[in-house]
Amino acid sequence: MKNETTMTATVVGKKGGKVSLFGYFLDTHMALIVSVLLFGLMIMSIASASSADTLWTTIADLIKTWVTRLGGVVMFVGGVMFGLGWKSDDAEQKSRGISTLIAGAIVVAIAALTSTFFA
Repeated sequence: MKNETTMTATVVGKKGGKVSLFGYFLDTHMALIVSVLLFGLMIMSIASASSADTLWTTIADLIKTWVTRLGGVVMFVGGVMFGLGWKSDDAEQKSRGISTLIAGAIVVAIAALTSTFFA
């Protein structure tokens, strides 16, 4: 507490006075300021939807995009596991790799059908 008062007094005492104090405030609170601005921007983009249907469509598109990406990552991991199973000639690892690859494909297929589920 005492250290903050000394720092503020030092900043105000320099040339510039209030401008330096404002700069010090920005330096110490930059992460919070940026977080609040980004959160506000996200809320504004959702709140600017013209109707509830537009909002629902936006959310459905967001879900579709991220679930598809997640499924793609799972498929990639399954492919790598399957390839490493062939390298080491391990039947169990090949089986796990194929299972993971198929699971990722199922997730991508479900994501492609979100327009059917959310229509």
